[in-house]
Amino acid sequence: FHSACLRILRSHATRLGYRPSFTVYDDVDSRRLIEMVMDELGLDTRRLPPRAVAGVISQAKADLVGAEEFHVDPNAGDPYLRRIAEVYREYQRRLLASNAMDFDDLLARAVELLANHEDIRSSYQARFRHILVDEYQDTNRAQDELVLILGRSHGNVCVVGDADQSVYRWRGADIRNILEFEKAFTDATTIVLEQNYRSTQTILAAANAVISHNLSRRP
Repeated sequence: FHSACLRILRSHATRLGYRPSFTVYDDVDSRRLIEMVMDELGLDTRRLPPRAVAGVISQAKADLVGAEEFHVDPNAGDPYLRRIAEVYREYQRRLLASNAMDFDDLLARAVELLANHEDIRSSYQARFRHILVDEYQDTNRAQDELVLILGRSHGNVCVVGDADQSVYRWRGADIRNILEFEKAFTDATTIVLEQNYRSTQTILAAANAVISHNLSRRP
């Protein structure tokens, strides 16, 4: 996902106010900038660790919640979230001023580009005539939206996954993406892979006994 989005953004970054030569910040770069912003805002990094702030901002971007939309009612909610909202807005402003994106921006900005520019969207829908995604239960909202945007015109989308194996919620994965796939693509054919070649029956019985308690699962 990130590699494809990077190539798309390199070609059309000017539509989003970036230069094509934009820099991609890794986790260390992002954390350093967040620490700088927090220091200038006078925030106590012992009470509000930069790593935690980075995690909240990353999750917001994975959910396609931009800096301007990420706001908390000043009369309610977590006071720390209100401060994080300030950090998010300034962090994003600094990224743009530096002609830089972080890893989460690669997905979120690509969604923004495809959603808001019909000519670019149509071009990539025609280019990617077949879309295949493995481990779909581990995709986040931004990744799901990319698949929906690119696959909506032709419907040639094949995903493989197992809702019972979703273990990356901490990384933004949203199990609803695979559970609701057939709602998004109503003509989808489901092929159930029921034969297990890796485990003994004892292990399978134990695993299935635990899995049966999962919430929102489909049998």
